[in-house]
Amino acid sequence: MRYRRGASAERELIRLLEGAGFAVLRSAGSHRVDLVAGNGRDYLCIEVKSTRSKRLYISSEDVEKLVSFAERFGGKPVLAVKFINVGWRFYFPGELRKSGKNYRVEAGDAFHTLEELVGKQRTLDGVIGDEV
Repeated sequence: MRYRRGASAERELIRLLEGAGFAVLRSAGSHRVDLVAGNGRDYLCIEVKSTRSKRLYISSEDVEKLVSFAERFGGKPVLAVKFINVGWRFYFPGELRKSGKNYRVEAGDAFHTLEELVGKQRTLDGVIGDEV
């Protein structure tokens, strides 16, 4: 059941990214990352998680593998979490909170939208930075 929910979330995110103009590859078995996406300008290395809970713990090892792969590939590491009945939330590893040996994200935490991730919408910091 867990595998099917995760694979379904990956396929849903693929459709969203393709709709935003990205070419996407899915890595079945997830040895390093779940998805690699690029549009000729931006490259994303994505670890996808799906949960019914409002809180998710991700192992330090998974985060380290994501960051290491993204550095070698030349892409941006992204944690994509689908909180069932809440929606998609996107996080960069440097923004994750440590919780013991793992990292923790909650549906109510600050997050990035898909539009921010694919460059269709700028963050408030980006807008303010342009004005200075």
